[in-house]
Amino acid sequence: MEERYRNSLYIAIMVLITGAIMNILQIGNEELSNILINIGVALIAVLLIRMRRTGNLPEKDERTKKLGAYGLSYSWLITFLALNAIFWIDRLEFAQLTVSGVMFILGILMLVTAKGFQWYFLSKGDVD
Repeated sequence: MEERYRNSLYIAIMVLITGAIMNILQIGNEELSNILINIGVALIAVLLIRMRRTGNLPEKDERTKKLGAYGLSYSWLITFLALNAIFWIDRLEFAQLTVSGVMFILGILMLVTAKGFQWYFLSKGDVD
């Protein structure tokens, strides 16, 4: 196991254990301990997936960096268009929007479109 994966795994385990101890000893509020437990589990899952996917190959090369940048650029454009659509939905009073609702929608949209475009470009092989 590479040193960076090992160090990240140690940090993830410490976050998970901290959340569990906070929950057991009822230190702080229950929500914070649950957040720490979820972060620890998510970090461990991401690390295991990355280690399994890359194996001994390099994680990034020039091609994957280029395709990732294009995917993020397209995602930014889609998010910008969605932001404009949300503005007009609110301005024309089609729906009552809250700030937290809009932030949630845009956050999920950014995540899904970024990964979607990156996956599409990687499976296609190039952006041209």
